[in-house]
Amino acid sequence: MSGDSAEPRHRRHWSDTAIAVAALFVSAVSLWVGIRTESANEQLVAASTWPFLQMGVDNSTPEGVPFLKFQVVNSGVGPARIESFELFWKGKPFASSKQLLHACCGFKSRGGPIKPLGDQHTRLLTGTVQGIVLRSGESEAFIMYALNQDNMTEWNALDRARRDITFRVCYCSVLNECWRNTLYSDLAHPGQLRPEVKVCPVPAVAYTN
Repeated sequence: MSGDSAEPRHRRHWSDTAIAVAALFVSAVSLWVGIRTESANEQLVAASTWPFLQMGVDNSTPEGVPFLKFQVVNSGVGPARIESFELFWKGKPFASSKQLLHACCGFKSRGGPIKPLGDQHTRLLTGTVQGIVLRSGESEAFIMYALNQDNMTEWNALDRARRDITFRVCYCSVLNECWRNTLYSDLAHPGQLRPEVKVCPVPAVAYTN
């Protein structure tokens, strides 16, 4: 009797082991699939919130009047929180439009809004970029200047100078993923994609207004 019952117990032992191994394998596969699915979902969320800032500088003629406009454009799919913004002319950083336009184009300050040398009445509009949030498809202008009879010399000087102006911006998504890019006046300029950074560094000379 004892010899007859040993073989079924031996078979049951291997059967139980095989079932346990199969269950362990299924659990491992399920865990792997779950991790891959979670990773894919995270990547999908990141992709759906990815911002991408570019620079737009043009001298278009809305309503027939030539108009210089410097603006930052969010061409990505998610909002961008702009942590820092820098402006360089011929490699030198400038903290304000007043400094830039005095150096490049003959502008000076008369105790108020900056104006070109000479008899100038056309308004020069300026703004800031650092510290704002741009939604997808939005833009923010920070230098706007219309061409008129009284400012042809200065307007043309600024139009020429824009070719030597570059920008550096650091911005973050809603997921706190951040990028630091060098921007050019031409939207199609190559090399605007830059690696992600963990934290936006504080610039030595930030452009404020």
